[in-house]
Amino acid sequence: MNSFRPLFLVGASLLATSGLSSRASSLPQQDFAAIVPAAAPRTNILAGRAGAFRAYCTTGEGAKAFAKLKADLDAKYLALPFPAEPVTYGDPTPSKRTSDMADKWRGVQDTCGIISAVAEAATLCWIVTGEEKYLAKAKDFLLRSTTWHFAPDWKSGPVIGATDIYYNDEAHFRLWRKMPLVYDQLRAQLTPAEKATVLAHFRERGNRSVAWIEHEGNISQITRNSIEADLSSHPVRFMPMTGLTALALWDDLPEARAWWAYAYKFYRDQFSPWGGDDGGWGEGNAYWRGTFEHAAFQDALLAIGDPSAYATPFWKNSPLFAVYNVQPYLHTTFGDASNAGRFNLEPAIADYMEHLARVQQNGFFRAYAELCTDRRIRPIDKGLDELGRSYPTAAEFLVRNFIASAKPLPPPRPLSELPPHRYFADVGWVSLHSALGRPDDDIHVTFKSSPYGSFSHSHADQNAFILNAYGEGLAINSAYREFHNSPHHRDWTRQTISKNALLIDGLGQKAQSKAATGKITRFETGERFVWTTGDATKAYQTLQPKGQVKLVTRDLVFIDQRYLVLRDHIELSKPGKLSWLLHAEYHLAWDGATNRAFIRGEKAALTAQLFAPDVVWRGSVTDQFPVPVDPKYAKGEVTGSYLTGKWHNQQHLTLESSGTATNYTVWTVLWPERNGAAPVALKAEWQSGAFVITRPDGQTDTLTLTHDSINLR
Repeated sequence: MNSFRPLFLVGASLLATSGLSSRASSLPQQDFAAIVPAAAPRTNILAGRAGAFRAYCTTGEGAKAFAKLKADLDAKYLALPFPAEPVTYGDPTPSKRTSDMADKWRGVQDTCGIISAVAEAATLCWIVTGEEKYLAKAKDFLLRSTTWHFAPDWKSGPVIGATDIYYNDEAHFRLWRKMPLVYDQLRAQLTPAEKATVLAHFRERGNRSVAWIEHEGNISQITRNSIEADLSSHPVRFMPMTGLTALALWDDLPEARAWWAYAYKFYRDQFSPWGGDDGGWGEGNAYWRGTFEHAAFQDALLAIGDPSAYATPFWKNSPLFAVYNVQPYLHTTFGDASNAGRFNLEPAIADYMEHLARVQQNGFFRAYAELCTDRRIRPIDKGLDELGRSYPTAAEFLVRNFIASAKPLPPPRPLSELPPHRYFADVGWVSLHSALGRPDDDIHVTFKSSPYGSFSHSHADQNAFILNAYGEGLAINSAYREFHNSPHHRDWTRQTISKNALLIDGLGQKAQSKAATGKITRFETGERFVWTTGDATKAYQTLQPKGQVKLVTRDLVFIDQRYLVLRDHIELSKPGKLSWLLHAEYHLAWDGATNRAFIRGEKAALTAQLFAPDVVWRGSVTDQFPVPVDPKYAKGEVTGSYLTGKWHNQQHLTLESSGTATNYTVWTVLWPERNGAAPVALKAEWQSGAFVITRPDGQTDTLTLTHDSINLR
């Protein structure tokens, strides 16, 4: 088991390790301590706010959500016995995880999620109603959960202690993000002996938590929008609970004030390491969802009256990362996604965006939330349905909305008033739309060439694109993830071969590498076009012999918001083969006689016409994964609210040059059409250095594209 050395000394008001104390000592105590309220509770329902919360939940905006929460607690969970402490299930290292171990790993998380959700709900019901039964339930779950153990000797067999952060950090996360906040509301109802037991447990869990976060994530070394430090996803994701628990335990543990300084400095000076002022998130859309947690810290600041809450450019622009890149229909995304590899404007995002709309008084975010067409119930209305891994819960949104309730929910503002295209320079993403806010009419292209490389939850996908049209994903990332680092996830989903990208001599970009970077070198808009260029040279150099790859660029030209032209340019020091890749959820066909690929979905279709006069392609299409999906996932034996989409094989086109060359220039015209369309005839020819495209409707476009200029007529 991992050795544990406390990061913070008992009673210390500053960070205890030398690596952190120099940074913490530069933070004047009054900066982070003066804003802390004088009296507890200091989280969720602050001192003096219980009456206002009671009114909010009985006659105010929160009445419906609270009624459902209380009804579910009464009917389903008030009589629920406290579960047994979870036991270990073998080596916790993700790379050693099997499918069966993944099930047990999730099971421990579910247990902890239920405990914290029931304790939270019972606490809120007690605050509103004053009924003893709710207080008793909340106290019971709090007291019992704080008798659990740490540092399990998992090599000796199944033993208790499986919620230690060093063993199952996700299970720990579900307890530590909630139970100290429950204690903050209940402390006056506990005996001195009960408080002593709870606080001894919290001291150990908190010290272990912060030590793990610093060790695994180098948080003290992180700077905003930088990958210079050895970034790790979970330590960054767990930072808000460090600050929240510090507030909750401010009077009770001397260490709490050091934890608060650590977290407050992070959010004031360092956040976000995964993006910058543009609001992007380097790990992708699905892990942008983790801003839910970071927003919880901002809500805590909002509640205590700190003017820094939601005040940075990142927080102003972060919702736009979803607005431009997450559509209200299932589609693939860059980076790790849910277990079925697809993502959408799900109900939790809709509730979150409504909250941000209120906090920031932004009608665009309200309009985006109203686009949610997911048939699942929105979290604010779910009560205690689907506990376990699900968060934020209804109770969380109830409290968050209460904190922000002094501000009115702004009226929706049409998304058509926003620019249709957006470049997130901080993370190297470009999002192009023909009808932003009208998904059934929209052609949506996402292009990525990112300085964040392929590490953490990113993939080896520089210069890849995704194309959705008319409410459907067409050119997709082929991306399933049954569980993290499964064989399929490791050897297919993360790899370049699963993207709409290129291979050189059968090789793509190195996965899980900071060196496999890309760069957007151009984002230019004209009257009839958007032109963007990605340079993925460094990414392709990671797997090739030194000096072999001289240049790999991809230009995208979105013409009249109707169709797309790609230009791939490759320069090698020695002759090599080139592969051009395309993936689809639905039927995909290749016609070698016309160099045309065709994707037909249920709502839309896509024709891809390649033009490379000096290249003869050998094309192959398969509906099988080289690395199969784990059988029980493919068969639908694993279910849960965290799953999106259906498990099935996808379609994969590989075009390989029949010969070798040192230089390649490949042009591709991508023409989406509404459902029912057959493959269209796209013609192109060279005339005096220009690329002349004849559209299916007979209109002719003449595109002159150099490395430095564009002309379209």
